Amino acid sequence: MTTTRPTPPAPARLALRRVLASQAMLTAGTLLVVMALFTALFPGKFATLYNLQTLMVDYSGIVLLGVGLTFIMTSARFDLSVGAVLVFSCVLGTKAMGALGGADGGWGAVLIGLIVCLGTGLLAGLVNGFLIVKARVPSIIVTLGTLSVAQGAAYVLTGGVDLYAVPKVMLDHIGQGKVLGLPVPIVVAALAVAVGSFVLSQTRFGQYTCATGSNAEAARRAGINIDRVAITLYLISGAGAGLAGFMSLARYGSTTLAAHQNDNLTALLGVVLGGTSLFGGTGTVVGTAVGVFIPGVLSNGLVMMQVLPYWQYIIVGIVLIAVVYIDLVKRRGRTEGG
Repeated sequence: MTTTRPTPPAPARLALRRVLASQAMLTAGTLLVVMALFTALFPGKFATLYNLQTLMVDYSGIVLLGVGLTFIMTSARFDLSVGAVLVFSCVLGTKAMGALGGADGGWGAVLIGLIVCLGTGLLAGLVNGFLIVKARVPSIIVTLGTLSVAQGAAYVLTGGVDLYAVPKVMLDHIGQGKVLGLPVPIVVAALAVAVGSFVLSQTRFGQYTCATGSNAEAARRAGINIDRVAITLYLISGAGAGLAGFMSLARYGSTTLAAHQNDNLTALLGVVLGGTSLFGGTGTVVGTAVGVFIPGVLSNGLVMMQVLPYWQYIIVGIVLIAVVYIDLVKRRGRTEGG
């Protein structure tokens, strides 16, 4: 008597199952459900081109922060300073452009502003990485400290008053400009997501990042220079914060000191919702880009419902705790199964 073995699933079918069961797909499904709900409640207000485009532009800076955070958290580290570094880069960039003509400045002033913003972010990332790697201070403590320093320095340099010395050409062509019909901030965020996704998933550096987050000691024994990887990761995160600061200046025309207090939390929630584990080893930049817009859509919908927008902070906190708990349960299940 012959017995027939069940035919194993084809590799393509297995890959499809993994994709459909991934956290990124679940996040995308959740986002679509929330959007469908608000579309049904406000058919003539929510699902309009103007509203959705404005929402994407408003949260494009959070996406830039989220890209860098995805790399950091994939390596099992944290960066709590990105929001404050964003503001500090805005302040230094505005002062630099103000010295070159302010509102009347040309593209040369804009270029200097971009260099200063990116340089500020890179310097903050270098300081974070050096202290974490060389001084062996935990990343959450170091970045909490740089958060306080950057935020305090921003207020000291401005006296707590927003600066407005942003060239008009920057506002018109970057903040309000379009490329192929799409607002420039959306294009910049999309390019950052595309590059970040390629680097994390398709390059050796991305493999090193995942390996470091999965098991740092094993990665070290395999010949990976985990200290160099860590410093590079914080440089990426700092550059993302600096670029987000520059785009914020182009969007709002001022330093908006008080407008970025919750950017850290929103970006962190987007990263976790997108499928990046708080415990390291796995991360997806595309998932982060999707996850960032869930709190954005919630905030937009709550405003239309005439609910106090402060409820968003309560919802974000509850969702963050729930997602981390689910991630922890999954991790325990994999450990016990292994």
